[in-house]
Amino acid sequence: MPYLLGRVRRERSSGIAAFLLGLGSLLATMATLAQQPRMVEAYKTEYAERILERSVFYGPRHGGVYRAKFEAQVRKDPNVRGVVIHNHGCGGMWGWETHVAQFYYRRGFAVITPEFIARPHNRTGCPGSGNDDALRGGGKNFREGVFTARNPARLDARVDDTLAVVRYVKSLTDKPILLSGHSEGARTAYHWPYVDPQIVGAILHNQSCSAAYEHLWQLAPTIPTWQVLERSDPWAPSAASGGCGHHFANGHEGNFTLLMQDGNNHNPLNNKEAQDSLDQWLKRIVPGAGVSVETHNEHLLDAIQRRIYPEAFTPAAETRENR
Repeated sequence: MPYLLGRVRRERSSGIAAFLLGLGSLLATMATLAQQPRMVEAYKTEYAERILERSVFYGPRHGGVYRAKFEAQVRKDPNVRGVVIHNHGCGGMWGWETHVAQFYYRRGFAVITPEFIARPHNRTGCPGSGNDDALRGGGKNFREGVFTARNPARLDARVDDTLAVVRYVKSLTDKPILLSGHSEGARTAYHWPYVDPQIVGAILHNQSCSAAYEHLWQLAPTIPTWQVLERSDPWAPSAASGGCGHHFANGHEGNFTLLMQDGNNHNPLNNKEAQDSLDQWLKRIVPGAGVSVETHNEHLLDAIQRRIYPEAFTPAAETRENR
């Protein structure tokens, strides 16, 4: 029996040693995956100052609008229930941003879609001609570690852009703000490090939480978050197990909603199930979402005209008009 007990102790010691060796290997792997920031000219903070010059604006019922009309809607239109800031994926702005914005503005949200890749000397995260070529280009950028979402400096710069847009929105209204993003833009949303009571939700379209990107998560678990994934999406690493729910522990589990679907689609809001799920979530997060009221078709005209042509509304100009 003493021999048997000794053997058990040695086996336990061996098992513990193997476990610690495996844990050390895992931590080393995670440290390798957790890339350090690699700064380049394109990621300088000051380039966020002109973000509105590379943004597109949308409003409920009107669709795509110019900035003066957007501001008038956000300030004065009772149909604007909140503002969504939607960040594009690795290839820049395409037709999918219009598709996503349309989904939001039909539910009462004003929308801003900033284009990150228009910063000076910037590049796309997935250069290529066509889907397969762009996927290969994204893999090459991932390995090089500069123009890739894996690089914290890139997402820091995207957060700088988003922060500048948030400040702009806050200068217009105290209505709820939601952070939305597709693919690399979804990683931008979950890289958001701030807590602001006006920011009431985050929306992650078709991107996963996988080991190679875990170091990028900064979103507070107090911010309600909706995520959609398809299990075989080639653009979302480890998609089948890529839900972000593990970031919502210790009583925050109810703040996370995951819609996991079969398929290999990467395009946002590409099916009715995803649209219905997000629609229900938005109505729960933002009171009045999806409800519209009738307004006169000229109710914004004065505000728009005064914003664009202030010189036409000076006392002297108005005196001439009334003669």
